[in-house]
Amino acid sequence: MAEILTIFGITFPIFAMVAIGYGTVTKGVFRPADMGILGGWVMNFALPALVFGAISSRPISEVIHPDYIAVYALSGVLTAGLGFLWFSIMADPGRRGVVTMISYCPNSGFIGYPMFLILVPDHAGIILAMNFLVENIIFIPLALMAIEAGKPREERKSNALRQLGHVLKNLVKRPLVIAIILGFIVSALGLTLPGPLRHLIELVANSASAVALFVIGGSLVGLSFEGNLRLASQAAVGKLIVMPIFAALVIFAMSQLGHRMDTDFRTAAYISAALPTMAVAAIFAQEVGRGALASLSILINTLGAFITLNIVLFLVV
Repeated sequence: MAEILTIFGITFPIFAMVAIGYGTVTKGVFRPADMGILGGWVMNFALPALVFGAISSRPISEVIHPDYIAVYALSGVLTAGLGFLWFSIMADPGRRGVVTMISYCPNSGFIGYPMFLILVPDHAGIILAMNFLVENIIFIPLALMAIEAGKPREERKSNALRQLGHVLKNLVKRPLVIAIILGFIVSALGLTLPGPLRHLIELVANSASAVALFVIGGSLVGLSFEGNLRLASQAAVGKLIVMPIFAALVIFAMSQLGHRMDTDFRTAAYISAALPTMAVAAIFAQEVGRGALASLSILINTLGAFITLNIVLFLVV
């Protein structure tokens, strides 16, 4: 009983903040449109400041953990592969790419970071930076290529290689990716930021956690229930259950090969794999007319994560 209460104590602040966001928008204190503004602050200022500060303040040897990156990347790619095969059978090509993306692209910034901050505070920023690297270099390009492959041939913008190049070109323009690159440069050169600049970065970064969770809750208001419930639920199962299982299998395989992960990074790998789907998936889906399906699955993901994340924490913490 004590262990259950301890686990609940970890997840309660996370989902309570989500509930506060939902409640304030429902009651009209904030408008649904305000969530886009607050979300823009988190994605374009708070999280970039956070990852830049985390990377630039450490030696380069402490920033990259290949075993963690391998577990996170492999668990996602394996889930994506299985999801693509499964939804090739269960869904038409137009929906296949969207539900595949939902089944393996986690919400590291808005839900993951607040959890890392509670569970592994000393490594939270570095873990978030590594997650963003994997997501922006591997997960999102794969998802967008899968969506593009589901379009009728005459509607496709280009071949797969050109599409990948276009995606990567757009990704390097994102503030988060720019912050990661600049952080690595500062870390590699061994530079020390001036005190006032460092304090400014910390001030902006410290706003990320609470605002991100608030935005997640507020963004749930008005989500459509009109999507395909069967496919939306299957995609949620992929994200909340299948991906953590793949993470466990990869970690087990590494241990059988003689490599044991650091406890904090192993815990973070399980949590990252068990996070609900990234909210931006709905934007990508909307571009191909599948916004309702994505919104429904994100809603199922977010609500279901309250149960599955507690189970994962009970098993690994």
